[in-house]
Amino acid sequence: MKFIRDYARKHPEKYTELRKNLKSARMDIYYDEHVEKAFLNAVGIMVLTPVIMYLIPYVGKLPAFSVLSLLDHVLSYPLVYLIVPLITGYVTYSLYIYSPKFKASSRKTNIDLMLPHVASFCYGMSKGGSTVYDIFKELSGKVHIYGEVAIEAGYIVRDVEMLGSDLITAMRETSRTTPSPTFREFLVNLAPMAEGGTNIHEFFAVKMDQYFDHAKKTQELFIKTLELICEVYVVAFVAVPIFLLITLITIGMLNASQSPFLYQMLYIGLPVGSIALLVIIDAISPKEDLGMKYRTQHVLKKSFSITEEEMPYHEFKKMVNGYEKKKRLKSITRILKNPFAPMVEQPLYALIIGVPLMLLPFYLLDEAFDKQAMLSIVLVLLPTSAAFEYKLRRLSKMEKSIPDFLRRLAEVNEIGLTIKDAIGMILRSDIGILSTEVKRIWLDLEWGTEMKEALVRFENRVGTPALRRAVTLIVKASEVNNSTKDVLLIAAEDAENMMSMRAMRFETSFIYLSTVYIAFGTFLYVCYSISMEFLPSVVSMGESLMNVEEVVSTMFLTCGVLGFFAGLVTGQMAEGRIMSGLKHSIICLLLTYATFTLLMNY
Repeated sequence: MKFIRDYARKHPEKYTELRKNLKSARMDIYYDEHVEKAFLNAVGIMVLTPVIMYLIPYVGKLPAFSVLSLLDHVLSYPLVYLIVPLITGYVTYSLYIYSPKFKASSRKTNIDLMLPHVASFCYGMSKGGSTVYDIFKELSGKVHIYGEVAIEAGYIVRDVEMLGSDLITAMRETSRTTPSPTFREFLVNLAPMAEGGTNIHEFFAVKMDQYFDHAKKTQELFIKTLELICEVYVVAFVAVPIFLLITLITIGMLNASQSPFLYQMLYIGLPVGSIALLVIIDAISPKEDLGMKYRTQHVLKKSFSITEEEMPYHEFKKMVNGYEKKKRLKSITRILKNPFAPMVEQPLYALIIGVPLMLLPFYLLDEAFDKQAMLSIVLVLLPTSAAFEYKLRRLSKMEKSIPDFLRRLAEVNEIGLTIKDAIGMILRSDIGILSTEVKRIWLDLEWGTEMKEALVRFENRVGTPALRRAVTLIVKASEVNNSTKDVLLIAAEDAENMMSMRAMRFETSFIYLSTVYIAFGTFLYVCYSISMEFLPSVVSMGESLMNVEEVVSTMFLTCGVLGFFAGLVTGQMAEGRIMSGLKHSIICLLLTYATFTLLMNY
């Protein structure tokens, strides 16, 4: 629709904020194209809305969605079919127009989160003798380590190398478009220091300490926010279901027709509300790459020493194919020797075990379907959770060993030994779980591999954030200067700061864990009291008053749904990862099964 783009180009003053947000979000699209897409999406939603509204009365006739029948009276007015599409179209247009602002805000959070580590990187590089431009150029190539800050550095390098700007101008231009005020202040203050060329490393040292202090204060504020969310969760997802259960029992005694609506609020409202809460917590949580993956890198090159006459291309191709075939065979052999290794690297692969296990309760247990289903969910989640927790703890132990390893390297390097000789000396002592990986570095070096390549292989094998940042610093510093003691100490301090912040959050997570478990235990106790004390009294008054089996089954399913999502919410709040909540979900489901089976004879 060319006329929309023409209108946007003729009135740029109306889209000043949009253009600014597009730059801050680093979205490669012109503002007039974005306006056009927003308009087209709004029109599409406006056309689709009346169709959905027309189908609602028919869907509401289905028992599972009978709650939609409450809208029949509202949909009987023709004016609604005009007003609602206009509202949905306007909301769609507004959301699309403001989407760059949301993305810029997300980038701001990620930049602020990474700034302490970036300051450490800059400090280490400057101590190694690198210039400010070299620091930004190296930083721009480390997007997998420094994320959004590396992207910002890339714009500085682009302005210098492609647009012909000088470094100071490029820094000031990036400071005007970055979404992070903290990074803007960093660039503005760095510009005169870079222009003068003195005391750069002292500036980075001050900023490193300043940003880590700021990160700790930000985390304290975030923890207080989580405490508030935890209180809301207890009220909304524990107290409200208890109220709904009591209401359902009362309505059941009166044989009223409103009980289907309550069932849908329990079985649909709880999951939808819990998922919405998970999305909210994830949106406000600082995003940190915890290195929950191994990175493998294979490089195959034809040697420059071999000419076409000595090895024809078809022969070289044949050798390459043979190498690839042997590599696949070796991979299969490695899996057969240790079939659980892929599951440790990618915990979701454990579903290969979990999916067959979930069928066992249906074949081995003569129980009600809902109890069989609950046990099958536990069995399908158990292998994945076990693989994830094993990998998490192994990498956590490895990260804890990194600061000590770096400090030992620095001590040995201080007496005049090279990094290679220092690694050989350290291997004589015990460095914990890192010993195997460091030994592989030494073997690479003994076989003639360059220090840089050996360290990069080390990084690719382990891939934790602390190690990636440390290796990057050591490699670049060793290229400039053989004495890397200061750089090693900076990398160790960076790793220690990161782990101290993570430990702070883990220590406070006990509050969330205890609150959620106490709330869930309270819900189980209420169900136990209703089943063992209230329902027998009602039955003694007359069996026709209530279907006791249906009520107990409803409580069982409600506890199952609540327990599953309570575990996920707990993992997200306590450790910042939904996968960490699987173990809590399994515990809650087993508590539900044991309580209803052993104590309530269900």
